[in-house]
Amino acid sequence: MVLGSYRRISMSRIFEITQQIKSYLPKADVELINRAYVFAAHAHARQRRSSGDLYIMHPLAVAKNLVDLKLDVSSVVTGLLHDTVEDTHVTITDIEQRFGEEIARLVDGVTKVGKIHFRSSEHKKAENFRKMIMATAQDLRVLMVKLADRLHNMETLHFMPERKRQRIAIETMEIYAPLAHRLGIHWVKQRMEDLAFAHIEPEAYQALSEKLADKIDFLQQTQSRLEGILQEVLSRQGIEAQVQGRMKHMYSLHQKMQRKHLDFDEIFDFIAFRVIVDDTPSCYQVLGMIHSLYRPVPGRFKDYIALPKPNGYQSLQTAVIGPDNFRIEVQIRTESMHKYAEDGVASHWLYKSDDPKALKDQQNFQWLKQLTELLQTAENPGEFLENVRLDLFVQEVYVFTRDGDLFALPRGSTTLDFAYAIHTDVGNRCVGMRINGEHADFHYKLCNGDQIEVLTSTEQTPSRKWLNIVQTPRARQSIRHWFREQERETAIQLGEHLLQHAIGVDFIHQGILDFAACDDVEALHEKLGRGDLEVTDLLAFVNKGLSKSSVRSSLAHVFMQASSCCYPIPGDTVVGSFEAGKGFLLHDAQCPMVFKSDAQRWIDVDWNASSDALYKTGIEVFSQNQRGSLGLITSCVSEQAANIADLKIEQRPGALSSLYFLLEVQDRTHLARIFKALKAMPHVAKVRRHIPQQMPQSQASSRLSSMMRSVTSFGQQLGQSIKDKTTRKKP
Repeated sequence: MVLGSYRRISMSRIFEITQQIKSYLPKADVELINRAYVFAAHAHARQRRSSGDLYIMHPLAVAKNLVDLKLDVSSVVTGLLHDTVEDTHVTITDIEQRFGEEIARLVDGVTKVGKIHFRSSEHKKAENFRKMIMATAQDLRVLMVKLADRLHNMETLHFMPERKRQRIAIETMEIYAPLAHRLGIHWVKQRMEDLAFAHIEPEAYQALSEKLADKIDFLQQTQSRLEGILQEVLSRQGIEAQVQGRMKHMYSLHQKMQRKHLDFDEIFDFIAFRVIVDDTPSCYQVLGMIHSLYRPVPGRFKDYIALPKPNGYQSLQTAVIGPDNFRIEVQIRTESMHKYAEDGVASHWLYKSDDPKALKDQQNFQWLKQLTELLQTAENPGEFLENVRLDLFVQEVYVFTRDGDLFALPRGSTTLDFAYAIHTDVGNRCVGMRINGEHADFHYKLCNGDQIEVLTSTEQTPSRKWLNIVQTPRARQSIRHWFREQERETAIQLGEHLLQHAIGVDFIHQGILDFAACDDVEALHEKLGRGDLEVTDLLAFVNKGLSKSSVRSSLAHVFMQASSCCYPIPGDTVVGSFEAGKGFLLHDAQCPMVFKSDAQRWIDVDWNASSDALYKTGIEVFSQNQRGSLGLITSCVSEQAANIADLKIEQRPGALSSLYFLLEVQDRTHLARIFKALKAMPHVAKVRRHIPQQMPQSQASSRLSSMMRSVTSFGQQLGQSIKDKTTRKKP
């Protein structure tokens, strides 16, 4: 096709676009649209797409998709200009000077989203999704333009290389089609899914296409016949209505076959019908007539007029057994409901008003608001993407408060999810529920129509076990956020102790904050307490004349010490506290000193042995009174590479003696080898751990990690231990 022909086609399309927008916005600034077209055509003049078409054909197609959604002039102009900044010499400043600040902001938002590619690792994909939502949260039109752009790219995807086709198709199926669904734009969702299906599973798509082609004449005849029957019945009753039949789209049929393990010949509901009436009472009247005409399928009736979906969708939905046992689905709605069912949020378009304040109305679109809240509270991108996926692919259950307020939650939600849906503080303080007047526990799965009363207490706090109960992203995020805040407070306190008692720094100058990359002292405390900044690194910076190795040695021998009251060794369950003039002392978790003092001063510590260090601990050996037995026992201990620091012998009644050894060992594993060797001796009756205060052996199981392989990572291992401290609090 020659260039002149392309120009005639493109001019014809821009005329079609301007005429279409005038049909729903009679006062639309058509001149602005024409100027944007000329500007974009000039900017893309030397560019062609993979199909060989002039590049301007793509912005025109995007603009056409936007007027099909009945969007405003600014959105259509943005569709025409959306690739100029990314792909040509044009700048955002150029756009602003020629088309104003609003359109420049929209083009900039779409440009930023366009640079995001959901490839490589899950973490990168999640981070990119965060960026996209941040770019669109300020103005929903950015996302609408991006969807229109992606739809046309999918329609021309067959011109791309195979590897790129696969990536873009999967990305569309996982990200953009669900977003279109959540916005209620069903025709865009369905079109995207069918196009993506053709590239992701080409063999399945081809097989299904061939089977449908063989049956298409029969289905079309059936559709026409049933349309006529329904239309005649309604007319006979004096009801003005439009009856529209439509074939289900390809991907929905494929999904049904996969989900229910059906063959193609086992599917009977290929056609769905819409009955569009004038008002809501007529919807229920039509429903009664259809149910009296054809037998309804049990369990398939849904009233989304009385209980709209969270994205605003309203209809009565039912399934009936029609003529010749042909199963059909029927949706009954008003004209305004129908527009919303097809175009979603675009049908109630927020930007028809000339009042700039109208832009603020989009904040009432709850789903996007909740999504941005998830973004703010997610601990990491992977967690965010996991929650977003849960939020994108949901079916709802509808429940009520005691006062009759309606809440829609994902199917499978628990009573605890409901508490967090009311408010985060209500969830955090929840102690129980009454469902329909009866007490229920946190595991109860909500059912449609449940009336729920939440019981709270100011003494209650979240439990980590709740994370295994809740199903909704909001609840899960709220619980995790609460624990992160608790850990933060503990980390700050620990970091402050480290600075004051371990490092000996009283005045924090700006140089220390710059070195630690912290904005203030509190941030420095938190970073030290969490272990994100190593103590030795900070010490080496403060004492610039010291090497890191000397700092490690100083810390190892002075700062952290095992207490002599209970002689813990690496591998024991230990806690620690700062003591003036002594540094950070480690105690066995069962030491009397721990129980006699304030629990808030103790910090759980993960403690592993240094490779060349020995630690003192006490043992008691019950031995028979035989000549030479003491020499054999001490020899056995020596053979196990342990040093004897002290020894005490106590005669017991009968033929036994108690030998109290103060040994120097590497860790609990080393001590276990000594125990095994001693117990194998014929004259040794019993061996046990001995603490000077005669405390019984700790029954606590070791829950210590291998984090602290040297004192260099002491700050890190203390910070890591904060979670254990928080977990021990009573929920």
